[in-house]
Amino acid sequence: MSRYFPRKFIGIILGLLLVALAMSPPISDLLLLPQTARLVVGEQMAVKLTWPARILDNLVFSVGDSFSPAESAVVVDRGEDGYQLRALKPGQVDITVKLLGHIPLKSIQVESLPTRKLVAGGHSIGIMLQSEGIMVVGYAPIKGLMGREVYPARTQGIKTGDLIMKVNDRPVYTEAALAEIIDNCGQSGTHPGLLIKRDGSEETISVTPVFCAETGRFRIGLYVRDGVAGVGTLTCWDPDTHSFAALGHAIVDSDTKKTVNIREGRIVGASIQAVEPGYPGQPGEKIGVFDQHASIKGEIESNTLFGVFGRTEEACANELYPQLLPVSYAHQIKKGPAQIVTVVEGNRLEKFEVVIEKVYSFRHNGKGMVIRVTDPRLLSISGGIVQGMSGSPIIQDNRLAGAVTHVFLNDPQRGYGIFMDNMLEQMNLLTDQSFSRQIAQ
Repeated sequence: MSRYFPRKFIGIILGLLLVALAMSPPISDLLLLPQTARLVVGEQMAVKLTWPARILDNLVFSVGDSFSPAESAVVVDRGEDGYQLRALKPGQVDITVKLLGHIPLKSIQVESLPTRKLVAGGHSIGIMLQSEGIMVVGYAPIKGLMGREVYPARTQGIKTGDLIMKVNDRPVYTEAALAEIIDNCGQSGTHPGLLIKRDGSEETISVTPVFCAETGRFRIGLYVRDGVAGVGTLTCWDPDTHSFAALGHAIVDSDTKKTVNIREGRIVGASIQAVEPGYPGQPGEKIGVFDQHASIKGEIESNTLFGVFGRTEEACANELYPQLLPVSYAHQIKKGPAQIVTVVEGNRLEKFEVVIEKVYSFRHNGKGMVIRVTDPRLLSISGGIVQGMSGSPIIQDNRLAGAVTHVFLNDPQRGYGIFMDNMLEQMNLLTDQSFSRQIAQ
């Protein structure tokens, strides 16, 4: 007991000393330095170290694999008030703070982002996707000749969310084509082999068609869907590449809630005929029709967590913002007033007031901002954010900050927004040919 007490006492003292050391200004300054940082070309970031001058004089900031790289994307300047990180060109570097040039104290990964200017969106668009394969969205009972309900496909292990890629080694793209092949197999007494894609892997499942007395056809007992269509909003357009971004979130199947893997897709202009306002617990909706003769036409190349992306056939313009708008990255966005651009009647672009209430600069899941609609006119028309507004650009200080993505189910005046960072990455606009990564050794 006499031995244990001194050891415990010494342990407590050492723990308190470590806490006191960590709370001291020099150590706390070091701990508070970020592990990662983002700067736009031309921006600077102060490195605050309240250390004695004699220690600061012995610090070395190693950029990349040398102390003074001639072509570094980020450089470190020493001034009277400390050190400054300065972004010179797009790229990514690892900066290591070293004492006496040899003892590493802290590493910071710095990404230098290009200055981007884009055409603001807000236009209503019709979105048409053809899925990669035919998606199984449910089970359909088949009443056989004896009146008993059977589910042949389910019995053989086909699940909702599966993609039917081929039948008997033949690609199949439409619901009608699948139904015809199944019926023909049933009439000929053969068992079709369905190539199923599930969670990235494929397998072939053989199913026996059953004659359906109600429809007079052979079926396998599935509800399927070969594509989706709906109305959304264009976020932005790049005049250099003709690439566009829209929606700010993935298009998912309404039944399976899985992201639709696309085989092909298109966008066209849309005209808003009416707006059903939203209420707590009941989201509203834009009601629109596709306009095949509108100037907006394009091919969808990807459907991702951050929206749909592709290229347009012709140039896009925004009469509210005729000049290209610079992009605000996540670290540049602040709480406060902003605007969204969207359509609530016909195809006329309008600007409405909102407030950015919260900014989660570390959150890159399409929910980095919380916005609240404050514009009296928009509140009177829609009650706030409604379905079909997804993708409406958020503009703050005349800069593209992001896009509307989701409405709060119990508070339609509020919703989430996505950062432009995430959308630019999908458009391949965060880097250029000079992008490089330098790693400290």
